[in-house]
Amino acid sequence: MTRYLLSTFAVLCVVLAGPAMAKEVDVSKLTCKQVEAMSPAKIVGVAMWMSGYIHGKAGNTMVDSEKAHANAEKIAGYCKSNADATLASAVEAVFK
Repeated sequence: MTRYLLSTFAVLCVVLAGPAMAKEVDVSKLTCKQVEAMSPAKIVGVAMWMSGYIHGKAGNTMVDSEKAHANAEKIAGYCKSNADATLASAVEAVFK
C-alpha cells in the first residue's frame, strides 16, 4: 500500500508543477472537496508534502511514475464520489 501511495503523490507533484503554497494547511484534515477547490499550484504543494512525508516514513526513494499516475486517477475517482472524505482516508480506502 505504501508503495502505491508514494507513487501517486510523486506523479501529482510532477503533473501539477507550480509555485509553492503560501498558506499553512493541516493535511490530516484536508477533504477531497477542499483539494478540488484549490489552484493547481496549491495542490502541488499538498502533494509534494504528502509524498515527502510518506516517502520519509517508508525509507523509500524510488518512484514509478506510471503507477503513480494510475494511482492518482484512482484517488481522484474516489474523491469525486466522496467529496467530504479526507484526502488521507481517500488514499487509505483506495489502497486497502
